[in-house]
Amino acid sequence: MKYFFFLSFAILISSCGKIPASSLISSSENYNTVKVDYGNTPDNYQKILKEHLKSNLKNYKTARIEFINEPGKISIDHLGDTYSGYRVCLSINEQKGDYFIGYRNHFFLINDNKVALHLFDSGLLTIPFEYCVSRDTNKEIYIDDIPDSNIDLTIDKMDKVKISKKKDDTDNTYISCIFAEREITYVFNETKSTFKKIDGLSETNYSVKFNETFIVANNLSNELKINRVSGSASIVNNITTTGRCKLTDKTRF
Repeated sequence: MKYFFFLSFAILISSCGKIPASSLISSSENYNTVKVDYGNTPDNYQKILKEHLKSNLKNYKTARIEFINEPGKISIDHLGDTYSGYRVCLSINEQKGDYFIGYRNHFFLINDNKVALHLFDSGLLTIPFEYCVSRDTNKEIYIDDIPDSNIDLTIDKMDKVKISKKKDDTDNTYISCIFAEREITYVFNETKSTFKKIDGLSETNYSVKFNETFIVANNLSNELKINRVSGSASIVNNITTTGRCKLTDKTRF
C-alpha cells in the first residue's frame, strides 16, 4: 500500500509543469481606461523592502542581498489579476539549515508604500529578464553600430549606459500593426503629440492621448488602443477588432 502511494505521488508530480511566469500586461486587460494607478513614488523603497523581508524571510539576519535596480513603473498580469506599481528586483542568497541555497532573483511590486506582489525564482517560477531590466527601444542599435571599445555593461549600469546611435531627426516612431491579416502602418510622434495612419500615399491624422503603458488614438468614430508594453491592440467602432503591433525598422527604401 505504501509503495502504491509513493508511485501515485511520483506520477502526479511528473505530470505537473512549471507555473507560467507572470506576463507584462496582455490583451486580457481592460481597455476602457487609459490611466494606470501605480501609486505614489516609493522614495523610501529600501525601508519598505527591509520591513517586508524581515517579516517574510525565516533567516533574514543571515540572508545576503544585492539591489539590481531602482524603482520603475510596471504593470503585469499574475494568475488572472493585474498588478501595477513600482518594481524593484533584489538578488537574495538565503540560508537553509547550515548552508546557503545560492542567489535567486526576487521581484517586488510596490504600490502606495506597500509590497503588493513578491515573486522569486524557484523550481516552478522564473523571473523574466524584462521584470528587472527595462527594455528601452531608444537604446537599440544595429550590429554595425556596436562600438569597438569595450563598455562595462553590468546589470546595475545597464539602464544608464549611453551609446551613440543613428537617430531619426524627426523623432517619429513607426508602428506596424496587424488586424485581421491586414498590415497597417502608423507614425507616432510623442514630442509633438501627433499620430497618423499611412495607407499608400494617403495620410489620416488622429487625435492622440498616451502614457507609459497606452497609446489611444481617435479619428471620427474609430478608436485605436495600443498597449505599449505587450504590443496588443484593438480598433473599436461598431465592433472591436483585436491585433498586434510592433515597432518597425526606421530604414526607408
